[in-house]
Amino acid sequence: MSEANHAKLEFTIYNLPFRLRAPVEEHERLKRAARHVDELMRQLSESQVTPDTGKLALQAALLSTVEYFKIIDDAASVVGLTEDVKRRVDFLIDTLEQELADL
Repeated sequence: MSEANHAKLEFTIYNLPFRLRAPVEEHERLKRAARHVDELMRQLSESQVTPDTGKLALQAALLSTVEYFKIIDDAASVVGLTEDVKRRVDFLIDTLEQELADL
């Protein structure tokens, strides 16, 4: 990717400003991700007496990663189910064709 399509992006997570250069086409996704992490950290801080920003960030990262793997696992199980159903339908079609040929 060329540096030409990179631009500066600024956002805030848990009252901490961040500035980075990223591909322009990724800016909206990065902003959404920053909002998500910010929301997670704020939710987590509500349940802690003395919130440690570092621990909150790690907990938010862990929760985000769990969400990511759940989506990946769910997608994989849907594809697996689809492949299983396809195999079963193919088996039934073969069985029916054999039965019809025997008539």
